[in-house]
Amino acid sequence: MKAKIFDNLLFKILALLMAVLLWVVVVNIDDAVSYKKISGVKVNLINTDVLTSQDQTIRVEEGTDTVNLTVYARSSVLKSLKAEDFSATADVKKDLLYDNMVKIGVSYVGSLPSSSIQKIEQDRSNVLVSIEKQVTEQFKVTAKYTGEPSDGLVLGSLVPEQSLVEITGPESVVEKIKQVVAEVDITGITGTAVRSCSLKIQNSDGDAIDGTYLDYVGKNGDFEMTATTLSTKLVGISFDVSQAAPEGYGLLSISYKPETVTIAGEKTALTAISNLEIPAEALNPEGKTGSVQNTVDISQYLPTGIQIPKEDDKSIVVTMEIQELETVDYAFAPAQISYDNLPDGLAVDEDESHTLEIPIRGMQHNLATLSMDAVEVHADLSSYRKAGTYTVPVAVTLPDGFSCPSDLTVDVKLEKAD
Repeated sequence: MKAKIFDNLLFKILALLMAVLLWVVVVNIDDAVSYKKISGVKVNLINTDVLTSQDQTIRVEEGTDTVNLTVYARSSVLKSLKAEDFSATADVKKDLLYDNMVKIGVSYVGSLPSSSIQKIEQDRSNVLVSIEKQVTEQFKVTAKYTGEPSDGLVLGSLVPEQSLVEITGPESVVEKIKQVVAEVDITGITGTAVRSCSLKIQNSDGDAIDGTYLDYVGKNGDFEMTATTLSTKLVGISFDVSQAAPEGYGLLSISYKPETVTIAGEKTALTAISNLEIPAEALNPEGKTGSVQNTVDISQYLPTGIQIPKEDDKSIVVTMEIQELETVDYAFAPAQISYDNLPDGLAVDEDESHTLEIPIRGMQHNLATLSMDAVEVHADLSSYRKAGTYTVPVAVTLPDGFSCPSDLTVDVKLEKAD
């Protein structure tokens, strides 16, 4: 009986061993050790302070800042692995070689036990680096924007939190910087709004410069810009033409486009403005004649606190026709002259007084239609108390657009009144 039980136990142990062996075989077949290629694991430099403390900086040469891995583990482990599960570091303090390469160390940092990874192979043992002088320079911040404020408003000002920014980094990179841009979206803003942005570092071609090894305020989207909006109003434009033509010439015609412009400012300031008056000196500063076309920047003649929001609206194209003035002599008989302040007891002898010749200057087409009735001639006789012939200054009043000498005189004979 005992022998039979012993024999059964032996069979049972043998069966258990066979089952374990079979399980091991099945596991190794179904979950065998294999490998997986993982590309683009970022290599991070560590302990770089050993260089920065000596005013030096280190940067990884382009194309060598990632490493590709071949990872060996069971299939059940491999299927969940990704690049983020691995850390690739290059220790500048311990593993710097020949001042231009640093040994790469790779480790598993995922959620599984590290023992589940049997082996890691790298396609690169070292990362190539460049060590150079670290410099700091200041750059002006250029403010830009995208979008538009709410309807009826325009951007009045866009002010960066600081007008200059210090940038520290490798000398070869910093010397390529030509512009630092702060650009914010102002879509839908009203009044005053603060927006944050990241500074853009650009070279002379306007292309972005990699800021990986640069240190500056606003690198991570924390640079603030303050935007202020203004109200708008459509107003007319008019020019003072009194100095449009040089001496000896007259303005035959003038036209300009556009005749209106949209201005911006505080609402209270805009209320009092319906028309922009452009001064005389703006039209023809060079004294040109004939067919003249000038572009006038009207933005320089705006009231304080008022601006023209669109750059293209600031320039007005003015077309003028400026002709040489002509002179025509008009003869005024003594009877056509008004004698003012004639003393009592005296009279003007019109038969013996002289005719007055007045050279009147003006545009040809105006002179052709000038009526002598529109010209007033006055002689002041208040200074003459006795009969006789006198040379008396005359005052001539002409319609707009005409002129004559100011020193004209006429011979007048005074006689005793009957």
